[in-house]
Amino acid sequence: MCRAPRLSAVRSFPTSDGDRAREWGLPIPGSDDAAIFHHMNRGKRSIALDLTSGGDRATLDRLLAGADVLFVHEDPAAPSAIDWQRTAQEHPRLVVCEINDMGSRGRFAGLPGSELTVQAMSGFTRYVGDRGGTPCRVGFEIVGQATAMHAFQGVVAALIEREASGKGQYFEVSALGSILSMKTILFAAQSGGTDDWTGFHLNGPRWPADTGWDASDGQVTFDFRHGQRAAWARFCEAIGLGHLVDDPEYEDWRSTIYLGDRRFTHGGPYREVFARMTCAEISKLINDLGGISVKFQNYAEVLDNEQVRLLQPLVDVEDGPDAVSRQIGIPFRFEGETRRDAYIRAPRLDEHRSAILAELDRP
Repeated sequence: MCRAPRLSAVRSFPTSDGDRAREWGLPIPGSDDAAIFHHMNRGKRSIALDLTSGGDRATLDRLLAGADVLFVHEDPAAPSAIDWQRTAQEHPRLVVCEINDMGSRGRFAGLPGSELTVQAMSGFTRYVGDRGGTPCRVGFEIVGQATAMHAFQGVVAALIEREASGKGQYFEVSALGSILSMKTILFAAQSGGTDDWTGFHLNGPRWPADTGWDASDGQVTFDFRHGQRAAWARFCEAIGLGHLVDDPEYEDWRSTIYLGDRRFTHGGPYREVFARMTCAEISKLINDLGGISVKFQNYAEVLDNEQVRLLQPLVDVEDGPDAVSRQIGIPFRFEGETRRDAYIRAPRLDEHRSAILAELDRP
């Protein structure tokens, strides 16, 4: 029977308030910490160690002796002076993942990065806005998420290797390297190191910004797939645009609705009709004919959407502030596994020191 790996995390930042994610937003009612911290740390335990203290360094070593995985993320401006690669050697079965911003070599090594800095260096700012316009930061924390996913993948690979060899691993994951890896086909489509792009699904930096179609109460998507010309034709007939079906300008019909920038030059007839319809009316007509159309959702609509509810995305958090009593859960579970829908709240700083130290003292 497999057991879950025992994880430790070291975050070394110059603050007396612990993990700086506690301050990423106003404190929620009933807590001194931000909602983001509560979401990222539910079910964990907390012990705060001063790594400049010999006693606390010894406690860290005792923790690592029983751990499977150690994640390390330190402030480049105030590192702990611990050689984490050597730490991995001192604990041969331990998997150590050290996270940094810009890499560990070169003139940017040791400099603090940011979401904007790394997006700019990786060229991700090329994918938002209009061609020739000002580069824009992707609003989502895509660099942080990419780094977390690559750290997770590296740890899983190291644990699989340990099953075969009995040896742990030390490896680094940089935020810059992670987001570069996310570009994959985008890099492959660039020829000669220029901004010329060729290939399917790679016209984002060339076409105007991709937006929805305006209805009387919002915006919707509008698409019929390749091979669905007959369905598109029935749709045109249903909304009084049957004349488009035989119009030579609409022979390449799909480029006028979705796949191509001709929707900006030939989409006028659709837009005129859509302006008189609701999002629900447009989407139902398209979907009933086998196409795909959804309303652009706001926060409340996302959580109230029937399709979203079927995924059971929310879990309950026990013994925590009301404002974070329901949170987004893990999007998968194993076949036959009972869905876990209740988690322990995020810990207060150093909350579990006594319990953890007592466990270390047990024979």
